[in-house]
Amino acid sequence: MATIGQSLTAPEAGWKRFDDSNTNITYTSGWGKYYYSSAYQGSAARLGATGYNDIKFNFTGTKLRIIGCTNSMRTSSINVLVDGILAKNYSQISPLAVNQTLDVDIQNLSNTEHYVQIIPQNTTTTTDYYFDAVDIDENGELRPYNPKITSAPTNLTATPGDAQVTLNWDVVIDAIGYNIKRSTTAEGPYTTTVASNVSGTSYVDTNVVNGTIYYYVVTAVNTDGESANSNEASATPQSLGKVLLLIELTDGLQKEYELTKSELDTFVNWYNNRSTGAGQPYYIFDKSFNLGPFDSLEDYLAFDKIQNFEVMKFTKQ
Repeated sequence: MATIGQSLTAPEAGWKRFDDSNTNITYTSGWGKYYYSSAYQGSAARLGATGYNDIKFNFTGTKLRIIGCTNSMRTSSINVLVDGILAKNYSQISPLAVNQTLDVDIQNLSNTEHYVQIIPQNTTTTTDYYFDAVDIDENGELRPYNPKITSAPTNLTATPGDAQVTLNWDVVIDAIGYNIKRSTTAEGPYTTTVASNVSGTSYVDTNVVNGTIYYYVVTAVNTDGESANSNEASATPQSLGKVLLLIELTDGLQKEYELTKSELDTFVNWYNNRSTGAGQPYYIFDKSFNLGPFDSLEDYLAFDKIQNFEVMKFTKQ
């Protein structure tokens, strides 16, 4: 693992690098460009002016590294603020000239979107500051500076069903909607947007294939933008098979219905609710499997006519 002060000419495993010229990085006035071959991609941002001059950007992930350039004629105090809080103060002064120096290494942040300010404190024309690149998580994103991004959703769960996956997550207070993203690979990339601007904290994805494992994340959206990804949740929808429901009526007659597991659950829920006096006094079975010349065929079964019922699961589907 790299240590502070050493030359780090490429990101380590688990990291990726963005050059100082990336358009998501904002500079206030006073910054110039210094070109030299030992810098990352041949140049670095240089500040040799006095006054308030900062660098700003957002990123998603849990870790951040700042790459610079040290020697004996550098600024001695630079503040790094993460989410408005001072995370690090450092110096670029060194008896040796080192390029692509690992200046700052911040880790164990929450896995969400963070906003960053780098503020040199005492630069002059003879004690300047160099900013060469920034390293973040290999799955993270560098984004334009925005200090008002909403928090990422938490506690995302995915529950498999028959040709569907049900998602639930905790509410984000200032969110006006949620985006649901999906991948068939763990940890993404989440290239499929299942739904946008979902208003609630649950969603049923029915555009799935049984037997395929799906990986989901959810982001929160407000007027300032989109949050980082939630935790990942996965599920594999499966065919639930069919059962035979045998109902014996109070007059001794019997009725048989071939149902899916979810259809059986719906019937049992109705029966249990009706036992407490809730719900309709009858249940409607769809008999579309035996339509004949009809457009639809429904069987109405009164609750007070049911003596008992039995469920038999098919051993072969």
